Amino acid sequence: MEALVEIFGQLSDRDRQQAVEILNQRLSPAERRAVTDSLDRKGRSRKTVESLVVDVEHRSTRGRPRTHLPDEALAEFIVNRCGLALLESFEIRRLLVLRATPDQRDRLKSYPGADPARGSVKAQAEAIARRKWHAGKSWPRYFVKVLDLPHAFAGLSGSPKEPDTLEVVPFVPLAELTDFQADLKDQALGVLDDEPGRNRGILTMPTGAGKTRTAVESLVAWRLERSGNLVVLWIAQSEELCEQAVQAFKEVWIDLGHRSEVRSNLQIARFWGATAVVPDEADVVVASIQKLQSAVREEDSPKRVKLGELGERIGAVVVDEAHRIGAPSYREVLGFLKIGLSRSAKAEIPLLGLTATPFRSDDEETAGMADTFHRRLLRAESLGDEPIKELRSRGVLSVAEHEVLEHSASPFVMDRDKRFVDHYEQFHDFHSGFLQEIGESEQRNRALFARLMDIPPECPTLFFGCTVEHAEAMSILLRRAGRSAEVVTGDTRAATRRAIIEEFRDGRISVLCNFGVLTTGFDAPRVGALVIGRPTTSRVLYAQMIGRGMRGPLFRGTEKCLVVDVRDNIRFHGEGELAYNKYIDFYRD
Repeated sequence: MEALVEIFGQLSDRDRQQAVEILNQRLSPAERRAVTDSLDRKGRSRKTVESLVVDVEHRSTRGRPRTHLPDEALAEFIVNRCGLALLESFEIRRLLVLRATPDQRDRLKSYPGADPARGSVKAQAEAIARRKWHAGKSWPRYFVKVLDLPHAFAGLSGSPKEPDTLEVVPFVPLAELTDFQADLKDQALGVLDDEPGRNRGILTMPTGAGKTRTAVESLVAWRLERSGNLVVLWIAQSEELCEQAVQAFKEVWIDLGHRSEVRSNLQIARFWGATAVVPDEADVVVASIQKLQSAVREEDSPKRVKLGELGERIGAVVVDEAHRIGAPSYREVLGFLKIGLSRSAKAEIPLLGLTATPFRSDDEETAGMADTFHRRLLRAESLGDEPIKELRSRGVLSVAEHEVLEHSASPFVMDRDKRFVDHYEQFHDFHSGFLQEIGESEQRNRALFARLMDIPPECPTLFFGCTVEHAEAMSILLRRAGRSAEVVTGDTRAATRRAIIEEFRDGRISVLCNFGVLTTGFDAPRVGALVIGRPTTSRVLYAQMIGRGMRGPLFRGTEKCLVVDVRDNIRFHGEGELAYNKYIDFYRD
C-alpha cells in the first residue's frame, strides 16, 4: 500500500503524522497560529476554514462562540488543510529553514544554480524560502531531503514525464453498442452527412448512459467514409472532459482494429492547459474552449495563424456540454473558424452538440440553443417517454435513493441584499455571497457532517460544497474524525487533482469533497453516494451533480446510489424553486 501511496500522491498516515510531529517540534505555538492565519484568503469569506471546523466540533460556551482551535491542534489542522501542498507555503518553508541546523542551512544555501543566501540567519532563511517552488522538481526534492521531511511533501510534478513503471493490461474489447446507442449513432451520422442548414443537432442522453462513446463511434465511422485529411475538432469546457474524450477516441480506435481490417494510426492531439503549440498534424484535436479563445485573441501571433490553418482542415466540430454554446467564448471561437451560430447560419462544417440537459433554466435561452442546432434533437425513441426509468430497468443507470436532510438553521433570506436579488434575476441562481452565508451555517454544517459520517466508509461518496472554504472544512472535519477524505477545488493543482481523483476511483479515499470542479467530465463509475451540500435553482447544474453517481451495473457502476439533498428554508425573490424539487419525478420508480 505504501508504494501505491507514493505513486498516486495521497498522503499516507505515516507521512501525515510525521509532518505533524515536525511542525510541533520546530514551530512555536505563535508561529503555528501565524501559519494557520496566513492560509486563509483575506476578503473571500467572513468565516475561515478553521472557524467552520470549530463551529461543528465545539458548541459555544457562556454565549461566546469559539472561533479558534487550541494550540495543540494547529499542526494537525495545517497538515490536513494543505495536504501535499504543505511546502508550497512560503511561510512554512521560511520557518522550517529558520529552525534548521547550521549544517542543513549550509547545504540548502549551496544548492547548485541558486543565488547565494547571505546575511543573518533570518535573511538566509528568507532567501532560501523565496526560491521558486515547482512541485515535484529537483529543488523541492532536495529541500525535503535536507530537512528530513517526508518525500511526499516535495509534491507531484506536473510535467509530462512518463512514469518510471508501466503497467500493461490485456486488451478487452469494448461491448457492442446498445440498441439506443446504435440508434443515436445513426441519427448523428445523418446530421454529419446532411446539407448546410440541416447539418447540426444535439445528441442527448442521461449522464452515465454512454453519450461520449456513442458520439465518438459516430465520428470515427463518419471520418472513415471520407477521403482527405479532415480534422475532427472536439471542444469541451474542462480538462476532465477533454481527457475523457481523448480516452474514448483511443479505446474506440483500438477496438476498431480488433473488429475490422483498419490498421492505420489515429493521431489525437491535446490542446488545453499548459499545451503551448496549436497542433497542425492530427486527425482529432481535443481542445478546451479557454485554450481556443486564448489563441484567437493573440493578434498576429503564430498560435492564431496556426489555428486559422487548422480551421481550413476541419471536417466536423463537436461541442461537449452543448448547453454552454450561448456563451461569448464559443461565439468568438466558432466565428473565427467561420462557423456562424445564428439561426439562419448554413455553415459547410457540421456541428454536433452533446448534453444530458438540452435546456437552460431560462426558456428564451433554451429556444436560442435549439435554433443554433437547427432544432434537431437526437434522442433514442426506444427509450420511450421515460428514458431514465427505462435505463434503470436495463441496468444502464443506477436507482437513486433520495433523501432530504433536515436541519435547525434559521431561514436564509436572499431579498435582504440587492446584489443577491439582481444576480438571481440575471442568472436564475444564487449569488456566491449568498451561498457563502449558507455554507457558514453552524447548524446546517453539523447536520451535513453527521450525515456524511453515517454513510459507511466503504461507500465512495462525493460531497458538493457551497464554497471553497466549505468543501475544505468538511474534508478536514472528516479526516479529524478518522474518515479518509480529500478535497479538490479550482485552486488545486492539476497534477494533484488528477492524483486525488485516481485515489478516489481506486477506493483509497472514502469521501471526495469538492467545489465547482466535479460537475462535468468526472468519471468514477462506482460512486455510491452524493451529498449535495450546495443549493441551486438550476436544473442544468443539479442534473450535472447527480449525474456523477447515476452509472448503473451494465456500465461498471452501481445498482443504487444515495442522493442526499438539504431542505433549506430559503426565502428568495420571484418564482424560484430549488432544483431538486423540479427533479422529484427522477426519484420515483
